[in-house]
Amino acid sequence: QVGELKSRTGDERIYVPHREKEIITRLKARNHDRFPISALETIYAEIISACRSLEKTLQIAFLGPVGSFGHAASLRHFGSSAGFNPVTPQPGIFTTVESGRADYGVVAVENSTNGTVRDILEMFQHTSLRICAECFLPIDHSLLSESPMGEITKIYSHPQPFAQCREWLSQNLRGIQQIEVASTSEAAQLAVNEPEAAAIASKFAGEIYQLPVVSASIMDDPNNTTRFLVIGRHAVERSGNDRTSILFAIKDRVGALWGVLGVFVTYQINMSKLESLPSCTKAWEYVFFVDLDGHVEDEHVRRALAEIRDLCVLVKILGSYPRGS
Repeated sequence: QVGELKSRTGDERIYVPHREKEIITRLKARNHDRFPISALETIYAEIISACRSLEKTLQIAFLGPVGSFGHAASLRHFGSSAGFNPVTPQPGIFTTVESGRADYGVVAVENSTNGTVRDILEMFQHTSLRICAECFLPIDHSLLSESPMGEITKIYSHPQPFAQCREWLSQNLRGIQQIEVASTSEAAQLAVNEPEAAAIASKFAGEIYQLPVVSASIMDDPNNTTRFLVIGRHAVERSGNDRTSILFAIKDRVGALWGVLGVFVTYQINMSKLESLPSCTKAWEYVFFVDLDGHVEDEHVRRALAEIRDLCVLVKILGSYPRGS
């Protein structure tokens, strides 16, 4: 019925993040702690996913191979009724969505332990894609291998898990060769074919590639979490609890950055992230990636962005989208 209504009104969007956020928020409010919140979100994510599939099976690009944390984040956000397309390396997800081979992409943008994934932030300088949503995935690393720990001679993983498990590795597998690969799921693929090799990856990857867990939860920070962004081709309406991401480049003069930040102070807009990136147009010039509280349709955000345009040589709105959980 929803699909038929959309057809009559000319609305071709299958995935509508602000509306889905409103549904989950309303359910939480009506729940009154009678049902576990995490289970409620999971169940209704699958219901919404199944409803979307009656209109169209959305194709979602993520960092492959299957079994990666990007795959897990995509499943969690879009539900199992979507189609999932593994892409390597991660910046290739942008091209896959831009070309129409996928409807949306899910990219890791920062980790609570190791900070920003800079090559993804840099991609936003070149793309016309918009940020449509965000989601947060707890990262639980395990050591996977066909061999017991004492027989392991090398470990495969992505650079981030090696950094996130540095202390555990130093205490338990000091001196063992560490080989960096494009993703944790690629690490599991390699380890399953080498008897004395191991991978640092998720239990999810272990189940897919039938690799036993030698040691579970080996990350140094038990609260280790990665923030993922959903990228697509359309803007998202207000949900009432939104975030806006922008890029801006300032004029080369004293106090230019202070002037821009002062505008946000004037309009009482909180910045949850500020990071500088090298400009792709000129050496030793920089652009700034900023996350702001609010939506571009909010009056105070709209007015602030209008003012900073006079202070900057570039202002690029990457998207306004519901805050993740």
